Amino acid sequence: MPQPAPYTAPALSSPDVLQSPGQQPNPRAQKPVVGVDAPLPHPDASTINLREIKPLTPQSANSGIDGPVVRQAESSFTRPVREAPSGIVTAPYRLIAPYRAAHVAPLYAGDVSRLAGLVRDGKLYLSLRDAVALAIENNLDVEVSRYDLLLADTDLLRAWGGGTLRGVDYSVVQSSPGVGATTSPLLVTSTTGTSAVTNAQVTDLSQVTQAGNTVSQNLNENGSFTYAPGPAIPLFDPTITAEAGYLRRSNQTSLIGTTDTGSGGTGTATNTSPLTFVNTGLDYQQGFSFGGQVEAFVSNAPQVLYANTSQYDPFHAPSTSVTFAQPLLRGRGKEVNLRFVRIAKVNQQVSRLVFAQQLLETVYGTSRLYYDLVSLGENIGVKEESLAAAQRLFEDDRNQVSEGTLAPVELTRAEALLSSSRLDLIQARGEYRQQEVVLRQQILRRLGDPGTQFASIVPTDKIDVPQEPPSLDVSALTADALSNRPDLAQAALQIRANEISVKATGNSVKPLLNLYANVQTRGSSLVPYETLGSTGTGTTQVPAALTQGGLRLSTIYQGGVQLNLPLRNRIAQADAARDAIQLRQSQGRTAKLENDIRQQVENASVALETAHQAYAAAVQSRNYQQQLLQAEIDKFAVGASTNFMIVQDEAYLAQARSTEVAARSDYMKAQLSLDRSLGDLLGKYGVVLDDAIQGKLPGVVSGRVPAAKP
Repeated sequence: MPQPAPYTAPALSSPDVLQSPGQQPNPRAQKPVVGVDAPLPHPDASTINLREIKPLTPQSANSGIDGPVVRQAESSFTRPVREAPSGIVTAPYRLIAPYRAAHVAPLYAGDVSRLAGLVRDGKLYLSLRDAVALAIENNLDVEVSRYDLLLADTDLLRAWGGGTLRGVDYSVVQSSPGVGATTSPLLVTSTTGTSAVTNAQVTDLSQVTQAGNTVSQNLNENGSFTYAPGPAIPLFDPTITAEAGYLRRSNQTSLIGTTDTGSGGTGTATNTSPLTFVNTGLDYQQGFSFGGQVEAFVSNAPQVLYANTSQYDPFHAPSTSVTFAQPLLRGRGKEVNLRFVRIAKVNQQVSRLVFAQQLLETVYGTSRLYYDLVSLGENIGVKEESLAAAQRLFEDDRNQVSEGTLAPVELTRAEALLSSSRLDLIQARGEYRQQEVVLRQQILRRLGDPGTQFASIVPTDKIDVPQEPPSLDVSALTADALSNRPDLAQAALQIRANEISVKATGNSVKPLLNLYANVQTRGSSLVPYETLGSTGTGTTQVPAALTQGGLRLSTIYQGGVQLNLPLRNRIAQADAARDAIQLRQSQGRTAKLENDIRQQVENASVALETAHQAYAAAVQSRNYQQQLLQAEIDKFAVGASTNFMIVQDEAYLAQARSTEVAARSDYMKAQLSLDRSLGDLLGKYGVVLDDAIQGKLPGVVSGRVPAAKP
C-alpha cells in the first residue's frame, strides 16, 4: 500500500491587491524534495520521522591525510621574510658566527599604503576584498600565527643538533562576533498586535564591549599529555671540551720522618721544594644517526700527578684515549635516532596548516563583520524611511487637526509613532558605529596610528540574494570539505608524528646493549661505563680523566659489551603502553573532528536553504504589508478607515523592512558559514597562501566577490 506524502505547509497565495509602489517580485521558494519511500508522518501531521535517514557520505578512515592540502603543505617551504630571524650560522668552518645569538626584527608596525588609497574625504570606502586584504596584512592574530611558522623551523634546527623538540602552537583565534545584524524578529505578519505599535524596542549597546572579545580554539589532538622522551639522542653536533689549570704540589717524600729531634722528641717529615705546572685536557665527542658515538680524550694530568720527573716537561708524553660505542638494541638505527628530525619536519607542515586555518577564520570573521556592517547600514536606511513616513503622517494629521477634520488624539498617536521611529533610528546608527569600531580592529594593526584615522567606514559591496534557491549536493560538498579543511589535514599530520614517537617509545623497552672499542696510551686498564648521548639539550657531560692511574708507559687496547638489563622493566613498559593509548586517543579525537566537519557541512547546507526560504518569506511579508498599508490609505481617503490603522500599518511595514534586511544578512552569513565549513573560503577570495605568509597580497584588488559555487 503506498504511503501518504509527508506533511508540508500549504503554499501561500497572493492577495488580490494591486502592486504597491516599490514592491519587489517574490523570490522563488524552494520546494522540498520527497523520496518515494519517505517515512510516514507523525499522528499530529506536523513532523516526519527522521530516524531512518541514511548517512549522506560514507565514513573514511584516512580523510585529510592524502588530500591536496597536505600535499601542498609538504611541497611548499615559503616562510615569512620580514619576521624571520637573521644571523643563524651553523657552518663548522665559521669560528665565531655559530656563537652569536640570532636577531629577530621588532614587531612589524604595518603598512598603511593600501589603506591610504581607500580613504577619501575622511571616510574609508571599503570593499569586501579590500577588507580581507587589510585583515591578512595587518591583523595581529594572523601576525602571531605567522611567527609559529618560524618556531617550527627552530625546532627542526634543534633536532638536527641532537636536541628534543619544544613544540608548536596549535591555537587558532576566531574573530569577534561584533554587534551582529539587525535585531528585528525574523517573521512579521499583519496580524501581530500583542503590543502597542508605538512602543520602542530598546537594545543594550553596552554589551558590545564583551562581544568584541575573541575566542581561542586549540587544534591539538594530543590533549594535555606528552609522549615519553624515548632513547637518548646522539650528539649530532660535534662537541669539544677543553680544560686547563694551574697545579702546585708539595714534593713531600714521606709522612713519618726519621730524624730524631731529641729525648722524647718526634721525627719530622722530609720535604723538598714544591712542584708547579699547568695541566691540560681536551675531549671530543660526536654522535651519528645510526646510534654510534665516538669520544677522543687527551690529557697530561695523570703523568703529572704520578710521574717523578714529568713536572719539568708536562707535555712530554700526554695520555690519550679513543672510544667508539654502538648500540645493538636500544637506540639503534636511524628511525629511532632521527625521530625528532622527522617529527620536526611534520610539525613544519602542521604549523603551515594551522596558519591556513587561522587565515580562514580571520577571513570568515572579517566577512561576517563586513556584511553585518552592510546590513546595519541598510537598516539605517529603513529607519530613515520609517522616520520620514512618520514625519509625513504627523504633518498630515496636524493639518487635519488644525482644520478640524481629525480628532486631536490622533495627532498624539502620530507623535508617539514619530518619537518611536526617531529612537529606532538613533539606536540603528549607534549599532552601526559600534560595528565600525569592531571591524576597524580587525583590519588595522595599530588603532592609534595617525595614518589610520578616518571618520567612518562606507562599505561599497551590497548583499545580493539570488532569486533561485540554492541547489546543494551535500555528499559532494562533504567530500570536498574532508579534502580541503586545514584543521583536519593538520590533525592527520599530528597522528603521523605521534606514530613516530610511539615507535621510539617501543624501542626504549629493549635492554641497553652496547658494543665498545677503546685504545689508550699511558692510561688506566678499565673504561668506566658511560651513558651514550644526552638528554636532548645538546649539553655533554665533562668526561672523567680516563687515564688517571695505571702504568706510565702502557698502551691498552680494549673491546667488549656493556649491558644494562632492568629486571621487570616496569617503567619502560608503562611508558610504551601509555604512549600507545595516547595515540589511540588522538586518533579518536581526529575521527571526532571528521564527524564534526560532516555535521558542519550538513548544518550549513540546511542553514543556507532555510535562510533563502526565510528571505523569500520576509520579502513576501514586506510586500503584503506594503499592500495592506496602501489599501488602508486608499480606504482612509474615502472615509472607510481610521488614522489608527494607518499608524499601525506604518509600524508594521517598518518592522517588515528591517526583517527583510535581517533575512538578507542571514542568507549571506549562511553562505559564508558553508564556505568556511568547506575550507575553500580563501580560494573564493583569490588569497594565495604563500602571499599571505609573506604578509602581502599583490593579487587582491577591489571588486565584487564572485558568486558562490553551487
